[in-house]
Amino acid sequence: MLTINQDKELFSQFAIKHKGINSFYFGDESEADTNVEIIYPFFNVILQNSTLSKGIVTRNYLCIVSDLVNKDVSNIDHVISDTEQICFDLPNYLRAVSNSGLIGAFKVNDSVTLTDFTERNDDDVSGHFFDLTISSPQGANSCNLPIEAGNILTNNYIYVGGTMANGFTVEIKDQNGNVIQTFNTSGEYVVTVLTGIQQVIGNTSTTITQDIID
Repeated sequence: MLTINQDKELFSQFAIKHKGINSFYFGDESEADTNVEIIYPFFNVILQNSTLSKGIVTRNYLCIVSDLVNKDVSNIDHVISDTEQICFDLPNYLRAVSNSGLIGAFKVNDSVTLTDFTERNDDDVSGHFFDLTISSPQGANSCNLPIEAGNILTNNYIYVGGTMANGFTVEIKDQNGNVIQTFNTSGEYVVTVLTGIQQVIGNTSTTITQDIID
């Protein structure tokens, strides 16, 4: 299974190798300019969500490619054209990496839909954004949980009528309804039910048993 850090590295290496990208940031685009020096064209990737279904881990990413536009927007068509091509290059690159088998099995969505934009955030930029998913089998990672062995419950529950309950007091009463013992649900308790009294007379083997429960 690919981790988020490995996904990030895939995006980062794409940005490094692509001659049309000058800077990259993984994370919320509103924080990009405080964490990296943005040099356009700029590639930004944001994790949208992660899912696990039938042993397949899928992460959905928002990918944004942007470039500066002249004040008179004379180069806007050039920017839109170039950023579109960069966006198309990303899934093609990731599929090539996947087919190489160098980092294990993963899959990238076969098709992407680009949305163009102008004047995004504080800079005079245009470009495209699109959703991209990376999926990989969880595999043996599902059996290597970093969880220590121990109790499943905290030993402060008791079962009443097939359901689990806690947070109340148990009362033991005699046949006249008098409370002879109380305890809360914390800890473990053993209740011994007395069914009879056995009396031994002297040293003889004669015994008298008197049942106290009909």
